[in-house]
Amino acid sequence: MAVTGALRTELAEAVSGCRVLVVGAGGIGCELLKNLLLTGFTNLDVIDLDTIDVSNLNRQFLFQKKHVGRSKAQVAKESVLQFCPGAGITAYHDSIMNAEYDVEFFKKFTLVMNALDNRAARNHVNRMCLAADVPLIESGTAGYLGQVTVIKKGVTECYECQPKPTQKTFPGCTIRNTPSEPIHCIVWAKYLFNQLFGEEDADQEVSPDTADPEASWEPMEAAQRANASSEDGDIKRVSTKQWAKSTGYDPVKLFNKLFKDDIRYLLTMDKLWRKRKPPGAPGLGRPAEQR
Repeated sequence: MAVTGALRTELAEAVSGCRVLVVGAGGIGCELLKNLLLTGFTNLDVIDLDTIDVSNLNRQFLFQKKHVGRSKAQVAKESVLQFCPGAGITAYHDSIMNAEYDVEFFKKFTLVMNALDNRAARNHVNRMCLAADVPLIESGTAGYLGQVTVIKKGVTECYECQPKPTQKTFPGCTIRNTPSEPIHCIVWAKYLFNQLFGEEDADQEVSPDTADPEASWEPMEAAQRANASSEDGDIKRVSTKQWAKSTGYDPVKLFNKLFKDDIRYLLTMDKLWRKRKPPGAPGLGRPAEQR
């Protein structure tokens, strides 16, 4: 139910009469569409180039498993109309950077709201809103932080007025073999989720990264290395998804492989632990004095 009854008359009329463009129908976009409609905005356009992936479902609440593979913008429209059937929503499964979405297109709107995770697209929308003299509410996330900025030509600085820090990336060998910060584990977990349940990917291995230049053994007994991997968690260079499917997604086998056997396997790589402290949870098979 919309909350326009809580607004003074002239504001409620302005809210219901204006046309808003929401650029992006992902994590932020789903929240925006829900909040806008429940506030009383009933004339919305939403545009998004992406289709729905399984990995989106844990946070993009307008989508369900049955929607995987479909347009985010179209499904978002269908979902919000279920709780606000009287709204007028136009959905575009397209890139906002296409030529047809020019300055004249942006001039149709009272307000534009960004919900993008793409720097180039955010720059583009910023420039188009400045050219069309339409207010832009820019929002996004960076690591653990979120930000919202109002951009109005001649009143505030624009999105590109201040240089943005380069997004930090992490080497695959650090994420898989030697994580040392919470962000490493978060990135690995997101990657692992997609490899287990998402779309097929060219880089599918989440097991220890043997391409890591440090991930090599000192001379040691072959039997010792063999004992580092159990029958159920044997390290083979196959995709994680393929291995998980072969076990029937058995939770015990998955847990033992990812959080026990793979770690025991890494502990046999002596060079990894020359300059860093090795993991030392009980049951990993490393001598107590080395924990």
